[in-house]
Amino acid sequence: MSKLVTILLMLARTLGALLVLLGISIWVGFGGVTPVHAALGSLFVLDAWIIALIALFALPKRLLPLLVLALGGIVAWLGVAQTTLLVGSAHWAVRLVHLLLGLALLGLVESLGKAVRLHQRANDQRS
Repeated sequence: MSKLVTILLMLARTLGALLVLLGISIWVGFGGVTPVHAALGSLFVLDAWIIALIALFALPKRLLPLLVLALGGIVAWLGVAQTTLLVGSAHWAVRLVHLLLGLALLGLVESLGKAVRLHQRANDQRS
């Protein structure tokens, strides 16, 4: 299970970096990459949810995995709905919130993956 979590974490990191770059390109006017950004964003949230589900059953504490599941849903919803929120000169605020929540999700997934790997190692040493 530790190898799977490591692979999923590497995927989350890669997708996170690509999503930030694509998001910046959208901000500066390259709207043609929006569908790619949306597709990779969906994969990122799916990856985060898989890690959270693994952690939900592997770790003794449930709060962080549940938080990641909820935040992933919020990030996905905001990504889809943001074109209709604060249309006009204030739309930058919605984009900024989407970016910050996405980065927060990446950080929480990183913490969750580390917790799962540490918990797995501790269990392996006891055996």
